[in-house]
Amino acid sequence: MSEPLVSILLVCGALVVSQLSPGPDVFFVFRTALAQGFRRGVAVALGINLGFLIQSIVACSIGTWVLDRGWGRWLLPLAACWLLYLAWKIFPRRWGSSEDTLGAAAAAREPVPTLIGKGFLCNILNPKCMLFILGITTDALRAHSGLAWYTPALVAALFVASLAGWTLWSGLLQWAPLRRLYVRHVSAIDAAFALLLATFALLLLLD
Repeated sequence: MSEPLVSILLVCGALVVSQLSPGPDVFFVFRTALAQGFRRGVAVALGINLGFLIQSIVACSIGTWVLDRGWGRWLLPLAACWLLYLAWKIFPRRWGSSEDTLGAAAAAREPVPTLIGKGFLCNILNPKCMLFILGITTDALRAHSGLAWYTPALVAALFVASLAGWTLWSGLLQWAPLRRLYVRHVSAIDAAFALLLATFALLLLLD
C-alpha cells in the first residue's frame, strides 16, 4: 500500500478513536442513542457528520485563515448558547422512577430530520472541531501537498470514517448491560450529560 494511503488510514484511525474523548458531539450522540435508540443516535451522528464535512473542507483548504478573521470571535458565544440549550433540553424535569423517566423519553422521541438538524448545529457551531481537524491533518497535507488527489481523498475518507465510527458506537450502546444500566440510572445519567454540555459551554465563553 502506498505511503499516502497509509497516512490517510492513520488519520482516520485517530479520528475514530478520538470520538470516545469527552466533547459535545460525543455526549449528544451517546445520550440520544441510549434514550431514543440506535436509529436516532445515527441520525444525530449523520447531522454531526454533515457539519464535520464542511469543517473538514474548510480546515483542509483555508482553515487557519477563517479562524483568524475578526468575525470568528462570534462563533464561540454562539456555540456556547447552543450547548446550553442542549443541556437545558436534556436535563431531567423530574426525578421519578427510571422506568417512568425512560418511558417519557421514549414517548418524546424526536423526528429523524430534527435530530439530523440538531446534530449539524452541534458540530458546525463548535469551532474547536476545526482546530482538531487541523491538528490531525496538517502534517499529512504538508507531506503530500504535491498530490492533487490527496486533499479531496482525505476529506472523503474522514467523512466516511467519522460516520462509521459514530454508527459503531451507537450500535454498541444498544448492548443489553449498558441499556439496563441506563434504565436504572436514567435521571442521573441525563443530568450528568446536561452538566457536561453546560461545562463545555462555559469553557467556550471563558475562551
